[in-house]
Amino acid sequence: MVDIAYLVPGSGFTEDERARRERVANDLTSATVTVVNADPDGPSSIESTVDDALSVPGTLRRARAIEAEYDAIVVGCFGDTGLRPLRELVSVPVVGPAEATVHTAAQVADRFGWLTVLDRTIPMCREQLHALGFTERCAGVRSVDAPVEDIDHESTALAERMVATGSRAVREDGADALFPGCMSLSFAQQHEFVAERLDVPFLDPATIALEQAATWARHGITQSDRSYPPVEACDHDELR
Repeated sequence: MVDIAYLVPGSGFTEDERARRERVANDLTSATVTVVNADPDGPSSIESTVDDALSVPGTLRRARAIEAEYDAIVVGCFGDTGLRPLRELVSVPVVGPAEATVHTAAQVADRFGWLTVLDRTIPMCREQLHALGFTERCAGVRSVDAPVEDIDHESTALAERMVATGSRAVREDGADALFPGCMSLSFAQQHEFVAERLDVPFLDPATIALEQAATWARHGITQSDRSYPPVEACDHDELR
């Protein structure tokens, strides 16, 4: 059995929400998934590059502390917070949901659309696309106007906004596939509702990231030491 840590940068969730996401995650994959909040003193959500930067140190410390307990780590944020330093710090495979989802979208469609949470996060998404080398394959990034901490996972209003925004992405931008660029949108688990109302694939980042992590762990795939030269935590007092 493969054990995966779904590591949430920042202070994470209440115990009820952490348990809910853990139930959802374990329904999505045959692996055993534990949702881990990284840092009680970190940001409560990541909606800016400042939030992202402030979340990295605590995420690294927590990853180092739990590394021996898990076969793989999934970064619990679509910003792929701290992905590169995490891969340098730990020996188990580390999967970023955005990286995994964007690569999958590019495999199933010539051009894909990205639905993010807020207008202010659109530049962050574009920066990620550039770093991943997929700017030209993205038909556009659109906001569904849903602050992370205000997302109601039981409300159909959010799903309706994703349908309306996704429809415009297909019709006006030429997107041949879509995905929600936020793990809170993903864990709303409204994908069937949305997919039934669109005529293009609607990808689920949580499923893609967890299944990739499980596959890598089962087959002994991990990040290359040449691309991600290992760093010893003992060389950094703040990581001990």
